[in-house]
Amino acid sequence: MFPQYKQKNQNWNPQQQNSGFNQFHGKKFYCGNTDKLEKDNCCFNHIVGLPISEKTGLTNPLFDYQKMIVDKIFYEVEKDPKNRHVWVKKATGLGITELILRLMLWLCVRDNRYRNSQMCIITGPDLEIATGLIERMKRIFENINIFIKNKETVLEVNGVMIKAFPSNHLETYRGLTSPKFIFLDEGDFFRESNIRNVRDTTERYIAKSNPYIVMVSTPNKPDLLFQQIEDEEEDKTIYRRLFFNYQWGLNKMFTQEEIDLQRVSPSFDREYDLKYSGKIGNVFSDLDITTAINLGEEHKDLEINPNNLLLAGVDPAFGSTSKAALTMVELNKELDLVRVVLNEEWNQSTPSEIATYMFRLHAQYPNNLWFYIDGSGRSLINEAKVMFNESIRWEKEKDVKHYSARIIPINFVTEHKKLLEHCHYLISKGRVAIPKSYSNIITSLRTAWAEEWNLNKDESVANDHLDSLRLALREIKFAE
Repeated sequence: MFPQYKQKNQNWNPQQQNSGFNQFHGKKFYCGNTDKLEKDNCCFNHIVGLPISEKTGLTNPLFDYQKMIVDKIFYEVEKDPKNRHVWVKKATGLGITELILRLMLWLCVRDNRYRNSQMCIITGPDLEIATGLIERMKRIFENINIFIKNKETVLEVNGVMIKAFPSNHLETYRGLTSPKFIFLDEGDFFRESNIRNVRDTTERYIAKSNPYIVMVSTPNKPDLLFQQIEDEEEDKTIYRRLFFNYQWGLNKMFTQEEIDLQRVSPSFDREYDLKYSGKIGNVFSDLDITTAINLGEEHKDLEINPNNLLLAGVDPAFGSTSKAALTMVELNKELDLVRVVLNEEWNQSTPSEIATYMFRLHAQYPNNLWFYIDGSGRSLINEAKVMFNESIRWEKEKDVKHYSARIIPINFVTEHKKLLEHCHYLISKGRVAIPKSYSNIITSLRTAWAEEWNLNKDESVANDHLDSLRLALREIKFAE
């Protein structure tokens, strides 16, 4: 949702600018008349001109979901810590960033109460995004011949200083005197290393100047800023949380035909249906992943043959917040395929609990099941070896006899590139069948991002599941 704008007037006059703001004094943000699309002096949005769709060129009113956001921002209950704090998880293309930028401008000019204070926009770690949002705010006023001089990331409107900060450069953000509005735009795409700093710095201003805090984002991958807030218990979070998937924009911002076309994209669930699935990676092609899923669905009802070779890869948990994963595959020589037949995940489980699960799984398939475990998970390996009555005197894989041992440690540090390349090779050759019910594995494949087979775990999602899969596939070979 973007307005159309006139060309910039080179004859800028600050007195003319200030007098131009007088027309907004006492005006509502939006009059609520959705039938009126032309300019009028009834409210801020009709004075500056309603948003115009860049896609269709049509003027849009403010829609119901946009009104809900505004209402939540200004809804206050006595002594409620959620007052003034709104979190919005949204589909792409709903025009919500434009809405918040307009709301900030209106707060600057509806009266003079915010003069000599600040408003802040926090963006991703890209200066161009920060400067782009400031330019968008300028052009809203330029549409009615109010021209504002500004620096690259700073805009002064009616005595209010609006500044945009990339999320990785917050030094001056921490030292503001009186911020009245803080807008975190696409906050789920902030770098993981910046999230704690952004949130701590933002929320410390609650006691200092009681600002409006609005977070808006399309979801990115799991466990980042937005899922952290979404998972907070209702009586402990300080945010009123709103969810708007693509359905809110049907016959407003999107047609059903456009949505149907978008559904074929691997990113649809994240971009339009609020799923935390990460960005599309560069390791596995969508065609190869789709082939693996189709093969998995075709053969998902086959019973596991206990006489076939069964291999399980185990990625241990590291630290209190890490997850462990196990993936078991079956080599089916009749089909000339390796089938994924099991995928499990543990959150904050002990090595003993995981080792017990492995021991019970082996009891079901005692003759042909081996476990390949990241060798850095020594506590899990030794727990399992004790249960399996194997020697714990090992330092390297070569210290373990494969013909007698079932627990095989793998030096993941030295092998991880080769393991990813081999996993890619098998999947690209159509040798791996993955039922769609194993969504964590599929997500890990779709989002895997690597350079020279070195997986970038900051960009990829569900890495523990991909690690367990590539460990499970380590010994799989097919005759060419």
